[in-house]
Amino acid sequence: MNKKNMLLAAFMTLSTIVLQAQTEASDSKFYVKINAGYGLITPGSYKLVSSSNPGAAAGNTSLSKQGLGSGIRFGGGIGVIISDFMNIGVDVDYLSGATLKSNSSIISSADNNYISQTQISYTSLSITPHVIFKALSKPGYLIYNKLGILLNLPTNLKKNQKDSTFINGLPAASYGATRTGEYKVGLTAGLNVALGVQFRLTDKLRGYAEIFGNYLVLSPTNYDEKITEVTNGVITNSDLHRTFIKNGQTSFIVKDNTTTSVESVYGNTFNMNTLGINIGIAYRF
Repeated sequence: MNKKNMLLAAFMTLSTIVLQAQTEASDSKFYVKINAGYGLITPGSYKLVSSSNPGAAAGNTSLSKQGLGSGIRFGGGIGVIISDFMNIGVDVDYLSGATLKSNSSIISSADNNYISQTQISYTSLSITPHVIFKALSKPGYLIYNKLGILLNLPTNLKKNQKDSTFINGLPAASYGATRTGEYKVGLTAGLNVALGVQFRLTDKLRGYAEIFGNYLVLSPTNYDEKITEVTNGVITNSDLHRTFIKNGQTSFIVKDNTTTSVESVYGNTFNMNTLGINIGIAYRF
């Protein structure tokens, strides 16, 4: 074989390799995505409750309309196309939870005035391995269902509460308390489902929108609280350290670790259920 034929053969081989590489790249099964969304409603989620007094002559109360799980979220993920009907992937989402608020003011018939303000703020980070089933696939778009295991990483729920009671005309006969605490929540598993539509933007770029639902039950492991009380002008500081043993029971230590006891506690789990929307883009390698 002369040099001309050798160069031609080398060129043809190189061209074949390049074309094959381009074809493989265009047919890559892997993709990445980014998204943003909002938790619109929170069916069955934990909400703060208002204080009540059957003997109240007057008063008002305001509560947050949504429970745990509402708020802005954003994240991303990676995935692989298994077949024309199924993908698998992993999503990571960060939730900036909307603050829960409760404000109550009550004036009783005995001139006992009571004011209470409570807030719970939180953020969460979750990892969701999932399977996507393509329900309807067309050249320009596809409709899909998603089913995933929602793994909510350890997080804290921060609680701030202010209470005060006073009697009209007797400013010295008063009580006030400021409580600052945190519920510590470990790794929690739940369920994520979604119904979405994906549409083609370019050969490699896709846009999508989905309605999602999350089901999650948070079980605190500990609750730590610092308390400052003012009774008739006398200030008292104390700490509360509560460990949740099992559903319905806690072990707690209060007043500078001098008292230890076990009590029954109801509502020591917090549902964080969400229905919302996500929009995003996906890039296929």
